[in-house]
Amino acid sequence: MTQEATTALITAMRLDQSGGATSLSMDELERVWQNDEGLLWMHLDFRQANIQQLLSTLAELDSAVIDALLEEEVRPRVARFPGGLVTTLRGVNVNPGSEPDKLISLRAWLTPNRLVTLRRKPLDVVQQVRDEFTQHQGATNLTGILARIADNLVDQTGTLLAQMNQSLAQHEEAMLNDSSVTTRMLAQLRRPMIMLNRFIQPQYDCLNRLGDASLQLDEANRITFRESANHLSRYLEDLKAMQDRALMLQEQIWSMHSDRLNSRMYLISVITVLFMPLTFLTGLLGVNVGGIPGANNAHGFLWVLVICLSISLLLTLGIVGFRQLRRRRYRGGS
Repeated sequence: MTQEATTALITAMRLDQSGGATSLSMDELERVWQNDEGLLWMHLDFRQANIQQLLSTLAELDSAVIDALLEEEVRPRVARFPGGLVTTLRGVNVNPGSEPDKLISLRAWLTPNRLVTLRRKPLDVVQQVRDEFTQHQGATNLTGILARIADNLVDQTGTLLAQMNQSLAQHEEAMLNDSSVTTRMLAQLRRPMIMLNRFIQPQYDCLNRLGDASLQLDEANRITFRESANHLSRYLEDLKAMQDRALMLQEQIWSMHSDRLNSRMYLISVITVLFMPLTFLTGLLGVNVGGIPGANNAHGFLWVLVICLSISLLLTLGIVGFRQLRRRRYRGGS
């Protein structure tokens, strides 16, 4: 194995089956991977160009398994292959400066005594599992590692949904208090909802599959997978409820904008009704022809003002009376 191939290795451990583990260097891993019957876990970064060589030479995985692990676009799934199974899980991106709706995938190859996990970006849930081994509180088998990673991923999803629910509640409260809530603010909240909805359902199916007895995993970890699936099912229900609330909030914003537009259009209509007769009258009196009434009367301009004010007053009274009549009809209909 060349030194270049070591760049894909993030960590390697040999489990002592009592909650602890021993870290292995690349040289130690090469010596024991094919010869040691103990429980070995290898965690890799598949962004490295030599990852395929590492999987095929050291791990000696079949080409079909390697292709399944290195797919570019993946969804949560479980697939059985000769000698083991491939599973893909996804989690929220909690790395600093990253958007949580940019999901991170974790690919895994699991056999009775070997576990290979691959990631593109750092996953703190993997670090949490490694920290448990340093405290001698880790998993006692390889399936337990995968079960704890899955459980941590579900917990992160729940934490993100709780934050989103709090933000949505703040928007709803602001709307009740007549504060400004824009469609852009709501869109920033709805976008991660859409992304989460795309992966939670297949992840739920994946965890249910891992909890199925047909895969012949140990009972304790199958229970953990099923419990994680139950939690994810509840989160899925919460997410759908949040999407419905966000849609109602969006419709309320549109309704408020429509009411404001209607109020402005009504004001413009009232102004038009008031000034259209006056404009007609002043335009008629302004024509430059003979015979205009009051042209030679010293009080002609005053009479024009009186007529204009009278017309405005009559139109105003008419508009007010019309609005009161409509309100009475609405009240009578209700």
